[in-house]
Amino acid sequence: MSTDPANPPAAPSTPSPDLAAPLADTERLLAQAREALDASERKRQIERELSQEGAVDLETAAMLTEAAVAGMDKADVRAAVADLRKRKPFLFRAGPSRGSSVMGGQLPADPLADAAAAARDSGDRRALLRYLRLRRGG
Repeated sequence: MSTDPANPPAAPSTPSPDLAAPLADTERLLAQAREALDASERKRQIERELSQEGAVDLETAAMLTEAAVAGMDKADVRAAVADLRKRKPFLFRAGPSRGSSVMGGQLPADPLADAAAAARDSGDRRALLRYLRLRRGG
């Protein structure tokens, strides 16, 4: 039985019966892995958007957003989060959270009033003198 180099044996167009079942299983597993990867990526994107928007209850907001995205023809996470923020504002912190600083502490509203309260409450002469200096403007 010699093989002619000019005419190599033709490749079978269909897999052999003993390989068809493992091939089908592998293709099914590949499809499941792709679906799981897509779901994981969508969940990560939803959680990122929700945290940027200042969601208070991330799990509840994520579940509602996932349901909204699943009902869309074309998945748009940003639009779903914006819609959720309009429909259920109690799931988000008040005020804009985009671009807010982590170290953005609150300054005293009125240092003169704070100094007066400290002088009154403590009875300390230094606190009273501090209040009087602030009141004088120096």
